[in-house]
Amino acid sequence: MDVDFLLNKGKTIGLEGLEVYMVETELLNLTISSDKVREVSSSKTFSIGVRGYIDKRVAGVTINDENLRVDAAFEKLSSLIKTSVEDPNWAGFPPPRKGFINVICRDNRIIHTDYAETMKTIKDLMEIMKDEAIREGAERAIVAEGMTRLGVQKITTANSEGVHVQDECTVFSTFMVLKTVTGKGESDKSFWIMNRRFDLAELESLGRDTARLSLMFGGGRKIENGEYDLILMPQAAVGIIASTLIPAFSALNILEGRSPLRGKLESKVLAEEVGVSDNPELPLEIGSRRFDDEGMPTSSKVLIKDGVLKQVLHNYYTSSRMKLENVGNGFRRNPSSPTTPYPTNFFVHPGEVKLEDLQREVKKALIVYETIGQWMSNPFNGNVKATATHALLVENGEVKGPAKGVLVTGNIYEWLGNKLNGLGRETFTSEGIVAPGVWVEKVKVATE
Repeated sequence: MDVDFLLNKGKTIGLEGLEVYMVETELLNLTISSDKVREVSSSKTFSIGVRGYIDKRVAGVTINDENLRVDAAFEKLSSLIKTSVEDPNWAGFPPPRKGFINVICRDNRIIHTDYAETMKTIKDLMEIMKDEAIREGAERAIVAEGMTRLGVQKITTANSEGVHVQDECTVFSTFMVLKTVTGKGESDKSFWIMNRRFDLAELESLGRDTARLSLMFGGGRKIENGEYDLILMPQAAVGIIASTLIPAFSALNILEGRSPLRGKLESKVLAEEVGVSDNPELPLEIGSRRFDDEGMPTSSKVLIKDGVLKQVLHNYYTSSRMKLENVGNGFRRNPSSPTTPYPTNFFVHPGEVKLEDLQREVKKALIVYETIGQWMSNPFNGNVKATATHALLVENGEVKGPAKGVLVTGNIYEWLGNKLNGLGRETFTSEGIVAPGVWVEKVKVATE
């Protein structure tokens, strides 16, 4: 659908300003169950978010491949604007800006792949995982379930102020659960990754690691409630950071009193060894973009340096409210929703600790490889609540075995603050979040 046509349509119904956000996606989808690729399909979808305003009343509607009635959509938009509540801080849509960076967001291996090649790669990966598990001592191994998606996404953003930008990037995600059986019992381990590349070596490495880890958690037992040192492996750290730390950097949450970082610029908020940046230039990561969902150029930003808060994240709305020039982090939950400040690639800088060496140092600790429920944590105050589904109990430097059903609680600002004992050298990256392993002292642990 023509963007200029939609912008002109906004003028004809008397809107003061209009914004168009268009997403066109072409995907190849594979579904896995019980060692077999059960379904392979392709899909082409598009969705257009149209947002407009009159005075300080703002609203949005969606036009998609299921509903192409443009006149009806604009009639609904006009009605929604007239009945919406005025926003006294509304500053309109952003004007065009210069300074777009070069970002690698297209992987030719995805552009040129086909059904047969993708099927073979995923089947080979499943066999690699199972063979590795058998080689490491499993009696049986099966890929119980999984999903893979890869394709191309074209994003167009335009508004009545003169913004009109477009980019085309590849997307890739895969999820697999490997079940293994040993003399200790049945166990499983999953992996999930989302980025913009179809990297066979990376997938094989993840598959082999998953196979080896799956054998470590059979016959898990309950442990005593109490305080333990917590060693979060990078994969577990990514999920907890996403749920508890990232929302605090939103300038909107800060303005509306929903962030512990409010009023903390140039103050020490984390331990001195902690550094955090927002980096859209990481090659082929899911957050790697030349522009945000408002069409503003992205840029690398230092958020925390030596534990001190240096910057937060802005869209045009928050930068206008705070009379700043900072933009480039306005992203949407769906095409017709307003943008909110969010990172491109959120990068927690690694440290110098070898996590495998920590095992010899700790007296009583849990090494956590995977959690669930971390999304129930509270980002407004940093309180963490997560269930460690895959954890090992360590006492006096010796692994005693897997721990079962462990509820872990605490506060992310303490974990990365006065309770932090070290950050690992190695990182894990998925969904635009890069995190190292984290060693935290004296964390409350309870058996569910």
